[in-house]
Order: sequence, then C-alpha cells, then structure tokens
Amino acid sequence: MYADKVSYGTRRLLAIHPIDICINLMGAGITFIWFSHMQPGLAGGVDPITLWDRAIFVVVLIVMVSVIRLPIELKLFWPLIRQFRKLGASLDDKNIESAKAHELSNLAEKLLNTPIKLSVINLSVWLMSGLIFVIVPDVFPEYCPWDKTSGIKIAAWTVFLGAPIVVALAYFVSESWIRTTVEELFPYELLLSRPHSTRINVLPRLLVVSLMIGVIPPVVISHVTLHQITEIKNGHQSIDNFLAQMPLAIFFLLGLSMVLAVILSLFLARSVSIPLRKTTLGMRRIGRGHLEARVKVVSCDEIGSMGEGFNVMAEGLRERDYIRQTFGSYLSDDVVTEILESPDGVKLGGELRNISILVSDLRGFTPLAESLEPSKVIEILNRYFERMTDVILRHNGTIDEFTGDGILVFFGAPKPLKDHEMVSVACALEMRKALKEMNRENNLLNLPELRMGIGINAGQVIVGNLGSEKRKKYGAVGSPINIAFRVESLTGKDEILITPSVYGQRLEQLELGAVKEATLKGFETPIALRSVIAIK
Repeated sequence: MYADKVSYGTRRLLAIHPIDICINLMGAGITFIWFSHMQPGLAGGVDPITLWDRAIFVVVLIVMVSVIRLPIELKLFWPLIRQFRKLGASLDDKNIESAKAHELSNLAEKLLNTPIKLSVINLSVWLMSGLIFVIVPDVFPEYCPWDKTSGIKIAAWTVFLGAPIVVALAYFVSESWIRTTVEELFPYELLLSRPHSTRINVLPRLLVVSLMIGVIPPVVISHVTLHQITEIKNGHQSIDNFLAQMPLAIFFLLGLSMVLAVILSLFLARSVSIPLRKTTLGMRRIGRGHLEARVKVVSCDEIGSMGEGFNVMAEGLRERDYIRQTFGSYLSDDVVTEILESPDGVKLGGELRNISILVSDLRGFTPLAESLEPSKVIEILNRYFERMTDVILRHNGTIDEFTGDGILVFFGAPKPLKDHEMVSVACALEMRKALKEMNRENNLLNLPELRMGIGINAGQVIVGNLGSEKRKKYGAVGSPINIAFRVESLTGKDEILITPSVYGQRLEQLELGAVKEATLKGFETPIALRSVIAIK
C-alpha cells in the first residue's frame, strides 16, 4: 500500500517543476507575441525576417535562463523527493514513532514552503530577463533584434507587469497543487496544528488578486492607447493604421486579462473555500457526535489558525466526553454534569433538599460469598450491580455509593425530581423484577440465586459536595438517610418497606401490605412501615 502511495506522491512532487516551467513559458510566449507582433502592428507590422530573428533571440534567452535556474530547482526538489521516498513506509504506520513523526512533519512543512521558494526563483528569473533586454542592445547590438529604446520598454514591461503576473500565477497554482498533495498523502495526526511554514495571510493574497484583476488591465489598456495617441501626434503613427490595429490590441489585452482573472480567482477561492468547507463538514460531524473528527491544517494563515482552533476544540470536547464517561462510571450523570458545567460545581457546600432515599442490600450474601471463589463473587456482584444500575438510571436516580453488596440511591438530588416518592417506589418494584429475571439466568448458569431487601424513606436532607479541597464527594447528610438504612435492615427477602413520609398521601395509588410497627435504633418513637406489593 505504501509503495503505491510513495509512487503517487513522487509523481505529484515531480510534476511541480514542469507545471512551473509551463507557466513561465506561457508568460514568455505572451510577452513575445505582444512585443513582436501586436504592439509593432500598430506601427505597420514587422517583416518575417525580423520576427524570426526575435524568436531566435527569445528562445536563446529562455535556454540561457533555464540553464541557470535548473540546478537551483533541482537543489530545491530532489532532497524533498529523496526524503519523501525514505519516509514513505511511515505514511501508513498507525503507531508511528515520535522521531519518524517529527521527520514527516518537517517534510510536510518543507513541501508547504515550496510555492514561496518557487516564487522567489521565478521573480529572480524575470528580473534577470529584464536586465538582459537592457544590457544586450549596448553590449551585443548585432545579436539583439531590438534597439536600445525597445529593449528598455520590454524590460520595464517584463519587470513591472510580466514578473508579478507569472510569479502570482505560479504561486497560486503550485500552492494548490502542494496543499492537495500534502492532504492526500500525510496522516491527519501530523497535520493537526499550523505548520511552521512561511505565513502569507488571506488579505495580502486578496489584495494581489484584486489589483491584477481590477487595476492592471485598465491601466495597461489606457497606457497603450495614450502611447499610440502620442505616437500619432509625433507623426510616428497614422490615424488609419491606429484605427485598424488598436481594436485587435485591446481585444488581446482584454482576453488575456479575463483568462488571468478567472485562473487567479479560481485558485484563490479554492485556497480559502476548500479548507472552510472541510471545517464545516468537521463541525457537522462533531454535531452528530463524532468527536474524533479533525481537519488537516496545511497553511499558516488565518484559515490554518481556524483549522487548528477547530482541532483544539474537538480534542477538548473528546477529552470532556472521556472525563464525563469516566466520571459516569463512579458518579451519576447529573453529578458529572453539575461538576463540568457549573462554575460552582466543585465547590464545597450544600443546600437543603427534600428527597427520597432508597437503600438496597442483598440478603444472606456474606455466607454465600465465603463459599465461592473471589472471582465468582465479583462476577455475581458486578452482574447484579449492572442490572440494578440500569434500572436506577432509568428512573433518574443518583447512585451515591455501593456499600459492599448494597446500594444507596437519592431521588431528587442533585437534579430536582417531581413526585420523587412515587418514582423511588416504582424504581424499587422494577429492581425486584429485574432481580427475578437475573435469578432465572443464574439458574441456567449454575449460579446461586440472590435475595434483596429495599428500604425507602423521604425527608429533608443537606445535599452537596462534602469533604476537603483535596478530596470531595457529592453526598447527603441528615436523619432521613439513617432511617432509610434502619428500615432496610428490617426487610425480608425481596421485600420493599416504605415509611409514612413516602406512602402518607399516596395510599390510593399503592397496593400495600399490613402495617408493621417498628422502633428504629436511635429513634424513640415507633414508626408504621408498609411493604409495597404494587402500584395500582
């Protein structure tokens, strides 16, 4: 797999050089057509012999400049291609070592710096060409088909018009090509943050393209027109020839401007819109719950900053979700939500709250545990707690703690719960039903049956974060909790006992057993307990 990727990537990297050469040749060709045919045509045209001489001069100039720039570009590209081939096997490595990852990141940054380096080379080449047009008519007049004045004019157009256009066009095309190559070949783990590449912000790029599209064409056409009018005034140009030739020159310049405007606008829009579109898709994936969504950051500008910010946000959401899931294994979802979302969620303190307290405990489990292997005991307890937890969470209960083989549950804290007394009773009934189903499975698995007692009480307690700054726990304090534990200790097998604070105003809603008078330890007044059979 990686061999195909290396081969594909090598072809992509090698293609940058011919693409750049083609853009430069196109610029040279357009310059040659203008100065060898279009503009001289305004003065009556140029003879074929002179046109041939000028073509030979331009070809020799291109060859000479290419000989100079070729080793420079080879020195730029070949080390990158060799490094890419060397590290190719690491592109598909899911557990890439840190040293290789650093080398790959460094390679990606070098590749992303290539367009600006090519732009510097292209600018130097065009400045060199302009200098040649100024020097050659004086040094080698017999070899130059242009006179001194024409040479200076060609040099000025080459430096101030041809060079910026070719440099900008080569930059945007190569930047798009390199960015796409890096995105396709490099794993996203290496492209999560902005690369340490040359920073060219979006605003300067917009200004350059705007100038080339909106300012240069009318300035050039105006300059040509005014120059020819001056030629007419000086007697170097006839009005008839001007009227015959000028429309063709204007159409040539307008057509060239339109093509250049479309190409530059297209590549500029792609460099901005494609990363934005990918970030938007990533946001949609995050919204659907896919917190692993990331975008590849392949620029150091504002778009890259936005992509890096998105990845940081996504990682933060993933970590927050991991924390929530981890805490959720120890605390209820409501407690976790309060801790993570409330500024005061982890502060010590509490409040008075009217809640229901459910206490459950397995009957006869201690001697049963002594007769089984420890692993089997843990297996049975975990299966029991898993079933009971599912039931409790369905009824919006808050599991305060597992007490050995028992469970302490709150209804109405930390999240207020309407009619929490009836909810706690409904939860207890479903817990008893779930235990019966579990016992049927235990019989099939040759595991012992379990018996459970449940006590429920309601009352006003203090709920909140208890402990110290180093160790906190969400819990409740108050005598209603002690009463719930005392009531649970009086239950029989699979019995649910509730206090008057639970059934007091709900006798018509519940099917209850006979009154069981009991004096609880620590309380002088007897209490009338009722066993729950069902909800009517």
